[in-house]
Amino acid sequence: MQHYSDRERLRNASCVVTMIDKMTVLYDPANSKRDPRQYTFDYSYWSHDGYWERGDGYLESTSPSYVDQRKVFDDIGAEMLQNAWKGYNCSLFAYGQTGSGKSYTMMGFGTNKGIIPIMCDELFSSIETKKRSASLDQEFQVSVSMLEIYNEQVRDLLNLSLHVRGGLKVRQHPTKGFYVESLTSHAVYSQADIESRIVEGTRNRTLASTNMNSTSSRAHTIVSIYFHQKSRNNAGQFVTKMSSINLVDLAGRFADDTVVHDSNRE
Repeated sequence: MQHYSDRERLRNASCVVTMIDKMTVLYDPANSKRDPRQYTFDYSYWSHDGYWERGDGYLESTSPSYVDQRKVFDDIGAEMLQNAWKGYNCSLFAYGQTGSGKSYTMMGFGTNKGIIPIMCDELFSSIETKKRSASLDQEFQVSVSMLEIYNEQVRDLLNLSLHVRGGLKVRQHPTKGFYVESLTSHAVYSQADIESRIVEGTRNRTLASTNMNSTSSRAHTIVSIYFHQKSRNNAGQFVTKMSSINLVDLAGRFADDTVVHDSNRE
């Protein structure tokens, strides 16, 4: 539950949601006597209030109920990173109404880093730690790709010079599964490298203004991090452990027909 949007402030909106631990409670604004609806989830995160903004822009908690970006990563993203180290592929999807905070949760803003940049920080921090204790035969390789799906067309956000009529093609490999033909993957060697790539891709995303969100993402965005670990086994043979982390920020959905946006084709 995020703070008021500019549109909500202009309309003097009142909050009709409360959260109690894992329970989300909704109140009917048109009928205060109606019993509230209660929903229990694995996690319910309250970030509507209970914080103050530091000089560097970070939103720091002033209330036990407030949940910051780090807490969300610890609950959801940390396990994904652990699985990647074990060699498993994993994916995380953010879905919901436009303006609900999907991109903020996944990407973050300023010093309030989201799941994706925190995961990149943690991955390279772990790699540096393991390098200090690893043998010379151990190698770690990381690469990243970033694409968007807009109007049923796939676009490489890290290579805008690649123009393919109708967008990039999605193919199916008999053993590797689905992949995007000609999508570029870029090797990264530090947290600064991968952050630079993600900032570049984020800048190239398709955005549009709606009545509910002035910078609504109008496309599905997928950040894929490819992680290779190479080491020797007990028999002295090289073994490569490969995993991919797919972080998906889906385009915002509209709750009703009153929302006006720029394209009728979305």
